[in-house]
Amino acid sequence: MRGANPVRPQEGGDGQSLWIQEVFYTLQGEGPFVGEPSVFVRTGGCNLRCHWCDTDFESSPWRPSLDELLARIGELRPAVCDLIVLTGGEPLRQNVVPLIRALLERGLRVQIETNGTLWLDGMPDDPRLTIVCSPKTPGLHPDLVPRVSVYKYVLAAGESDPGDGLPTLSTQLPGQAARLFRPPPGAAVTVMPRDDGDKERNVANRQACTAVALAHGYRMSVQLHKLLGIA
Repeated sequence: MRGANPVRPQEGGDGQSLWIQEVFYTLQGEGPFVGEPSVFVRTGGCNLRCHWCDTDFESSPWRPSLDELLARIGELRPAVCDLIVLTGGEPLRQNVVPLIRALLERGLRVQIETNGTLWLDGMPDDPRLTIVCSPKTPGLHPDLVPRVSVYKYVLAAGESDPGDGLPTLSTQLPGQAARLFRPPPGAAVTVMPRDDGDKERNVANRQACTAVALAHGYRMSVQLHKLLGIA
């Protein structure tokens, strides 16, 4: 969206109907389950406006019922796949708790990809639920922090703190300094080079990300799906 999306507040509701951008079967391209077959459920709308975001999460009119959405996931998911990834936009902007519970009841694993600013009461405490937080702001929702499994930071050349290697610029206002939320001691951290849509810039971003991972002991992840040319 490149920062062109409207900023949408968190919605209430019973979770029996959700705004969904798309559902598709692919390989997870980043984070702790990189390379695993996954069904992605991309929710509509976001409560932030990141100026470098390259994902469309606003164009779909589809608002399926929970049963309809579960049926669609079932149609796309082969028996070899047990990982469902909830992403966006921002998935915690809508009440996805009933969806998560229904997926767990079916014996599936669920990964949530969130910016960390929102939380939903009633979130299952289940080892098959993995919350991957990519902080985009200086603070996170306090109820979410204890539940985060992995922190994921998007890095760009010349925009990392020499002390910890993590971002020093705002995701919301281009060029403005901002110290994004830092992970608690001992937390699992993944760093990923930012895709700036420019070949030379992307090479520099990958080199900078590699250096940060080596210097600070973080795991580096590239966007595998882009390298493979898949969704």
